[in-house]
Amino acid sequence: MNRLKCSLIIIIVFLATSVEAASPNSAFDEFGDVNCENEMARLDNFAYQLQNYPAAHGYIIFYGGRRFRGRFPRVGEAAVRAGRLKPYLVSRRGIPADRVVLINGGYHESFSIQLWIVPPGAEPPELSTFTVPASQITFRKGKVNKLQFQCNI
Repeated sequence: MNRLKCSLIIIIVFLATSVEAASPNSAFDEFGDVNCENEMARLDNFAYQLQNYPAAHGYIIFYGGRRFRGRFPRVGEAAVRAGRLKPYLVSRRGIPADRVVLINGGYHESFSIQLWIVPPGAEPPELSTFTVPASQITFRKGKVNKLQFQCNI
């Protein structure tokens, strides 16, 4: 099965299973280091739900990990990786930029992203209490290459 068919199947499954489950002010989705097609399918589903709740805000909370793609991370690597999410929702899916909030949640055992839908007047989601202190993360030397984290979709 080619990637386009896989992406379409993922979108259909998420739409079918989450329309009722995605009430405002709830954790909508959570995922780790997935490929670009899977990530975009999840973001498409998130955008669809935000369009269903036009006054709600979408929160994206990302957590770096002790390891990233099998090796120690570089400082800022998780932020660069997560930094492509909001522009995708804004430029490709038409969600107003002021309705999408990107939050650095610190570190977990592994890289993860949480997507939240929060209605107007509700408190923003709380950060996970299962974080790992940055002092316990071993970082590789060098700068993050932003091109390494681009999705060419």
